[in-house]
Formats: sequence, structure tokens, C-alpha cells
Amino acid sequence: MRITNKMINSRVLANLSSAAERYIKLQTESSSGKRINKPSDDPLGITKDLNFRSRLSDVSQFQTNLSHAQSWLAFSDLALNSIDEFITEAKDLATQLGNDTYDENARIAGATQARELFNSIIDSANSQYRNKYIFSGSKTNLPPILTNSIGVVYQGDNQALNIETDLKSYLQVNAIGSDFLTKPVITLGDGFDLNPGIQPNMWLSELNAGKGVQMGNGHFIINTINGRYDIDISTAKNIRQVLDQINAAAIPNFTASISENGNSLQFKDTTANQITNTTPLALLHKGQGISQSPGTFVIRTSDSVLSVTIDVSGAMTMGDVINTINNSLAAGGIANVTASIDPIENRIVLSDSNAAPLNLVIEESSSNSTTAAELGIKGEMLGSKIGEKLEPNHILVTEAVDGQTLAQDLGILKGTEFEAIIGDDMNPRLTYFTKISSLNNNSGIELGKIRITNGFDYADVDLAPLNANPDATIMDLIDLINRSGVNVSAYINDDRTGIIVKSKYNDRSLMITEADSGRTASALGIFGSPDLLGNMLILEKALSRNKTEEISATQVVFNKALDQVLTVRSQIGSRVVRAESTGDKLLNLQTQVTKQLSEVEDADIIKVVTDLATAETIYQTSLASAARIMQQSLLDFLQ
Repeated sequence: MRITNKMINSRVLANLSSAAERYIKLQTESSSGKRINKPSDDPLGITKDLNFRSRLSDVSQFQTNLSHAQSWLAFSDLALNSIDEFITEAKDLATQLGNDTYDENARIAGATQARELFNSIIDSANSQYRNKYIFSGSKTNLPPILTNSIGVVYQGDNQALNIETDLKSYLQVNAIGSDFLTKPVITLGDGFDLNPGIQPNMWLSELNAGKGVQMGNGHFIINTINGRYDIDISTAKNIRQVLDQINAAAIPNFTASISENGNSLQFKDTTANQITNTTPLALLHKGQGISQSPGTFVIRTSDSVLSVTIDVSGAMTMGDVINTINNSLAAGGIANVTASIDPIENRIVLSDSNAAPLNLVIEESSSNSTTAAELGIKGEMLGSKIGEKLEPNHILVTEAVDGQTLAQDLGILKGTEFEAIIGDDMNPRLTYFTKISSLNNNSGIELGKIRITNGFDYADVDLAPLNANPDATIMDLIDLINRSGVNVSAYINDDRTGIIVKSKYNDRSLMITEADSGRTASALGIFGSPDLLGNMLILEKALSRNKTEEISATQVVFNKALDQVLTVRSQIGSRVVRAESTGDKLLNLQTQVTKQLSEVEDADIIKVVTDLATAETIYQTSLASAARIMQQSLLDFLQ
């Protein structure tokens, strides 16, 4: 094959170009420090490079977002801390001025202080970060709280503001102002007891907070000085029928009625509290009775020539005991010794009418018997035996059957040494048909005007006309409140003891106060405000009115409001911790990706410098070699 000069020149130029290209590439890597300076340098590597750079860009944006979120959270916590301090000051003010050691002037001055604290809370609630209101939800262009001379309204929303701090990972940065400023922390009227009294026509099913009365067999026992009476009320449905059936038992000098307290039954026995033959043993020793197991004791002569065992295990009354003693002594040959009752001192007396007293001994029949001692007659009988006082109850009510709760449910499972038993509160439940006159244990409530403020709306509700109507009910009262036109709902509470009043909205403060000089709202258990800001205004007004009862009523809400603020701050704190954790994660990720990017695109400088020197030598050698090999042409000379 013939090699021409053209072929030689072409090959020399190609080799020279290749050496120059390698030299220039290495020189570029050396000056830039980068292995990849254009896509063609490493097509696969450039793909990784672009991915790493995109991830670093995302990380940088997330770090910016996170810094913004942390600042927002810090501003929020600072504002909440201030609100917490202002609430604590208000609570302390209420505690201090709510006692009787301060006069009206001090409380009026306190009202001014309460207003300043209220304004300070509003200022903190309306805090901004970068000209955005931090507690307004998504409505960051609006201050969350608006106030006027009437009340308070929250004008933000409940929308969470979420900032992306990692791929598909979001962090809520805002706290919703209504959650701790206008959201109720209590319910007005909840837990309050209007104490409806017992009425003759009240159903037994309404007693005991609506649990009613467990009838069992419908019987219970009334023990009086005059005897033991089995009372049957199995057919009774209401209080009147219970009383009628008790009184129909014709217990001497005994009457059953509704107590003066108005919330219980009362039993009264005007019989003198003196033991008789019909007195039940159950009354003795203040209702403890006597031991009748085994229920035996011994009466004997001192020499035990004559000995009689007395068995009173089946005795029910004092007469049974006396008869058993006398009959047993006569049958056992102990003559002219008799037992009787001393009604003045309520004791047993044994008399020996023998010319020569028998000097009897009364003792227990066994070591585990206490009957003689409990009857008060244990010991030696020198002519006669004056027993110890038996201290009977005047009235004692017991269940007819063990395990039954009829008497207990009626509040009468008790005894007394006096002439009357006042039963326990039977706690009748409140119904919509309960008469207002029956409230406060049948003493009623003097009603007047109340003011209901809900946000910027208010109404004075006059309840006084109900006083003139003896048949006015809870339904009538609730209806007046619900028709006040200020978007509130009143109804009977879950415990069926009182009424509650709620706002239909959580974005405004509810307040119920007195609209006259009376205490209607307080008596109904609905005075005050269920939320923080309303409670602040209640405190101010109560101080200006010099009403210690109203001042003290604010304490519960302040305590719960502090708890609510603490809850929100805890949520903020957990987000701060999460943000810090995310920040550390992003920093580590940034370091890792930067390292990976460096591994892909950065040049090995030591190797590049070495290769560059070699390439330069090769290039210079190529130039010299080319100059010797390539023939000069006419053009070379013309140049």
C-alpha cells in the first residue's frame, strides 16, 4: 500500500488535534476544578449531577421554609407566654379582691387594672410576624380579635397554615386564636343544681337523679316505740301515694309528710320515748338491737340448786322478752321473781318478793353469748335487779328484705332517738315541666332581668313575669332565653339538675350578667362567661359592681383558660422540637448530597495536574514531530 504525503499529513494533524484536545480538556478541569464541564464530558454523570443539584435546591428551599416556620413559632410562643402571664395576673387580682378585706374603692380601682389586662391580652392576641397576624388562621391580613363596647368577636378562621419542610412533609406553624381566646372552657350551668323540691304529684321515677326507686317487694319496716309495722307501698307511683299508704298503716301518733327542707320525706312520732311491751328489740341501743344468737342466758340461785335457761332468740318485742323471762322462771321453780319494764328510765327491772330473797345470779349461757349484758340485766340480784338503760331509738326504718334498697332509695333508711326522722335528699331530676316555684327545695327563685351578650349582640331578658305565675315551668324560662335573639341555646343539663346556656358559635364571647340589682343569673347557675375574653370582661364588671360573689365566679374559667393556653403552648413546643429535628435532618442531607455531587463532578486535582503535565509534554512532542514530518509547501514560504 502506498502512503502518500497527504495521508501522513492527515494522520499527523489528527494526532496533533487529539493531543491538543486532551491538553485543553485537562487544562479546563485544572482551572475549574470540575470533572464535568459540559454534558458530553460524562452523559451518565451529568444526569446524577443534575439530580443532586435539584435535591440541593430543594433542601435549600426547605431550610428557608423551616427558618420561616421557626420564627413564626417563636413569635407565637412569645405571645402565648405573655397571655399566660396576663391571665395569671387577672386570676390573682380576682383572688385578692374577691375576699372581704377590700372595700368598694379598691375594687373599682381593680376594675381599671382588669381592663388594662384585657387590653394587653388583646394586643398579644393580635401579634404579627412579617405583617401577618399569627393567630387568625388563614386570614393573616385580619387581626383575630375585634372588640367594642358590647363584646368580643374572633374574625379569623380555623384553617391551619402548613409549610413544607421536606418532601411531602408539612409543619403547621399557626395556633388558632379562637381555641384559647373565645372557645368555651366551661359550660354555663353545667354541674349546677337548682335543687327542685319534692312535690306530692312527683313520680318516683324522677327521684335520685332520674334513677328512680327500686321497689323490690314493695315493703319496708317502720319500728316505733309502739311497735313494728310492715309498710306496703308496692302500688305507689308518686310521692302522694307513698305518704298516703304509710299514713294508712295507722301507726299511733305517727305521721309521714314532705320535710320542711323540701327535698326529702319526714316521719314524726309524738309518742313519749318510753319503752312499752310493743317496743321492737331492734330499737334498743340506738337501733343496734340485741344479739339473739344464741339468744340465751341463765338465772340461777347462788348455789345453783335452781337454774333456769331463758331463751329469747325468737323474741321480737320487749313484751316477748318480759313474758319469756317470767314464764321460764315460773316453769323452772323460781317463784315470786318477776321481770317488768321501767318506762321512765327505759330499762328492765327484776323483783324478788320472797320473804327471804333468793339472791339470784344472772349470767350468760355460754362464753359467746352477750344477750343478758345487752338487756342490761347481767349480774347478781340482791332482792331486785335494776337493769341498765336500753337507750331505744324513737323511730327506726329498715328494709323488709336483705339486699333490697327501697327504704334507702326513699332516703329513710335510718333511725333517731328523737321524735322525727328527716330523710336524705332524694335529688329529684329537673324536667321541663318542673315548676319554678319548686326550685331551691320548694323555696323558689326570685327572678329578674338578665343580660345575654354574644359577641357584638346582646339582649336583656326579663324573667320577672314568671314570678306571678305559680304554674310557670322550666320550659317557660328556657323559652324566654332561646327567644332572646342572640344565637344562644338553653336546655337542661345532662345531669338533669339545672339548665345550661351555650352560644351557637365559638367565634365570639358569651356573657350572662345581671341586668338589674338582683342575682337571677347567679341563682340559676348561669352567671358568667365560658371563655377567656368574656371572663375578663365579667371580672371588670364584677369589680366595678363591687360584687364578691361575681368576682369569685371568674376563678374557675381563669384556671381552665390557663390550662388551655398551656395546651396550645405544648402544641407549639412539640412543633418547635419537630422543626429542630427537621433542621438537623436537612443539614445532614445537605452535607451528604454535596459530598455525592462532589464525587460526581469534582476533578481529582493531583491526578489532573499530573495528567496535564504529561499531556503538555505529549502535545509539545507532537508539535515538534509534526514539524519534522510534514513537508513545507509553497504556501509556507508565501507566509
